[in-house]
Amino acid sequence: MKKFTKFIGLSFVAAVVSVSNLCAAEMPSRGPIPFEVFDINKDGFITEDEHTKVREERLKDRQNQNQRMMRNVGNAPDFKSLDADGDGKVTKIELLEGQNKQMQENRANRGPRSN
Repeated sequence: MKKFTKFIGLSFVAAVVSVSNLCAAEMPSRGPIPFEVFDINKDGFITEDEHTKVREERLKDRQNQNQRMMRNVGNAPDFKSLDADGDGKVTKIELLEGQNKQMQENRANRGPRSN
């Protein structure tokens, strides 16, 4: 089971990398925010300031479009939890791993699905 979970996680990371390369700097209306959107100054890292600005922008966009609040927004990983090595910068891999971990936790918290 651990190998399967790791495979799914790595598959997700590969898919996000592929999609994020196609969408460069577009804010998605759903799903995880791509690294390229967070990296405002395009230096290859996300700072805490960039992370905060982008998340606030997305929430504001959702409110302006009169859309429902995002599911699990309160559980979204904060900057410090994404910065795995504690250097004050988040790399693309750190972001993808953090987003993947969060989605797995959100799925686990939903409990078993009933048909």
